Amino acid sequence: MCLGLLEKAGVHRASPASDSCSGGHTGGADDLDQKVNAALSTARAVYPEKQVRLWVQDAGRFGLKPVLKRLWALRGQRPVSAQRRQYQWLYTYICVEPQTGQSDFLILLSVSIPLMQVAMDEFSRAVDPHQQQLILLLDQAGWHTSPQLQVPPNLFLLPFPACTPELSPAEPMVTKLKLPIANKTLNTLQEVEDLIAAECVRLQHVPQEVKSLTLFPWIKHVLDSF
Repeated sequence: MCLGLLEKAGVHRASPASDSCSGGHTGGADDLDQKVNAALSTARAVYPEKQVRLWVQDAGRFGLKPVLKRLWALRGQRPVSAQRRQYQWLYTYICVEPQTGQSDFLILLSVSIPLMQVAMDEFSRAVDPHQQQLILLLDQAGWHTSPQLQVPPNLFLLPFPACTPELSPAEPMVTKLKLPIANKTLNTLQEVEDLIAAECVRLQHVPQEVKSLTLFPWIKHVLDSF
């Protein structure tokens, strides 16, 4: 995307976050509204022949440390959930388009700049084979903002304000993916991966459910203005 035109509109690529989150909520959703609006407007002006789509990215950590959720139980009885704490993890890279509920997932063993590159390239190929223009909202984690990332030409990375996870429509997807492993005693990461992968496949086939989780009021307001 033409970065110069976007910068003139007041929109900038993701850059490293400061060491402190103090004041991270300044501007909040209002400031983000303006940045997303500017990015969409500029992209559509620069590429009138292309479809411009707004996606959101996040990553969730899942592993062998038990996930506890509330259970139904008979009155006067306390439910028992067996646990065996282990500290091994894998990460699910989540991308979602709130307007349509379309989603894309990639399960990897860690988060890092090289793996973010893999996830970004796979997302670009899988979701946008015709090379339209995708604006990808994401947080300011170091592996999202590194200058070492080679951003595909059909992507533009737009950061959330620092320390504002509540603004991200992808956050509910992390919670949703934890449900299949909740209150279970799992012995290997392969078991975790199998359960998470099955839920990812299910969610890809129910876009209306995903849309109901991710079409936040602030993002709906921005999209409705076009």
